Amino acid sequence: MKTAIFKHPEPGHPKTRIWPVFMPFLGCPSKCIYCAQDRQTGTGAKTLNEIYQGIKQDIPAFFNTKDRSPLELAFFGGTFTALPFEWQERFIKLAAEFKERGFLTKVRCSTRPDCIDQKQIMQLHASGLDMIELGIQSFSAEVLRRSGRNYSPQTGIEACNIVRESGISLGIQLLPGLPGDEPGNFQNDVSRTIAFKPEAVRIYPCLTVKGTGLEKLYRAGKYTPWSLTRTVEELAPALLRLWRNKIHVIRIGVAHEDGFEKNITAGPMHPALGQMVRSKALYLHLLSRLALADKPIQFIVPQKYSGELWGHKSCLKPLYANLGISSDNTSFKPGNTFQLHYK
Repeated sequence: MKTAIFKHPEPGHPKTRIWPVFMPFLGCPSKCIYCAQDRQTGTGAKTLNEIYQGIKQDIPAFFNTKDRSPLELAFFGGTFTALPFEWQERFIKLAAEFKERGFLTKVRCSTRPDCIDQKQIMQLHASGLDMIELGIQSFSAEVLRRSGRNYSPQTGIEACNIVRESGISLGIQLLPGLPGDEPGNFQNDVSRTIAFKPEAVRIYPCLTVKGTGLEKLYRAGKYTPWSLTRTVEELAPALLRLWRNKIHVIRIGVAHEDGFEKNITAGPMHPALGQMVRSKALYLHLLSRLALADKPIQFIVPQKYSGELWGHKSCLKPLYANLGISSDNTSFKPGNTFQLHYK
């Protein structure tokens, strides 16, 4: 009998809670064909001063109610680095004050690749900004053109390099399934992403949201969204590649804010999408550890992965059965290592 012992392929990362600050469309130089930040976040229009005063009041109030662990502050939904620079500094300096008071551990913002100025982001870094998440979406020129991004792949590449050279942590957001997508595009985007060695990645499969230009294309029969099946099949091997390159994947799929689902016209929306992708990635990892000629005798799985192994509603059980792994020879125990005993 032989034994293979291995850990889950996902790299370790500190678990922290994020305090999101939504700025729908603020700073955005144009509206992308797929974007509906107001519907997605459920946040109405606010002025910069209203957002600032909200942070200033709400975070201390949150910590004054009881003893709480520090949070990460994240600016989402707009183009942070395209805001008037004095406002960028005001927000980051306020966050830095909360760091000193022990309320926050890190501060991050999301922005567009064509709104990156090295001198300014170095100033923001000195004021307390820790990470910039770039909405790369894709490195395909055709996808960027047809999605209304109005910049070239080279702009995305240069932005990643600038953030890296500025000493700020780099996050990359990918949006597979946009108009102009061709087979192999997303895997190429993942390869390019890995080459930049970002600290974090978010993957948001494209959804068709009411009121967007993308919805008009969809209803006119000029755009076909990815199916849920294709989404899982594309994202699972991509996730495994990112994990194996020690890259933390923060999120798969958009957050389910109240009322957002009713605004989805089409696309791979599923409340368990993240679990489906993670489970399939784990299966692919196991498959790579087991030669087809081997016959499993016993499979010991860490207890914490009991809800992930078989997939959503046990959809992966037939695939595991083809490998000779079933509920009969699988057990879940405390620990961090998988143990596969086979002939």
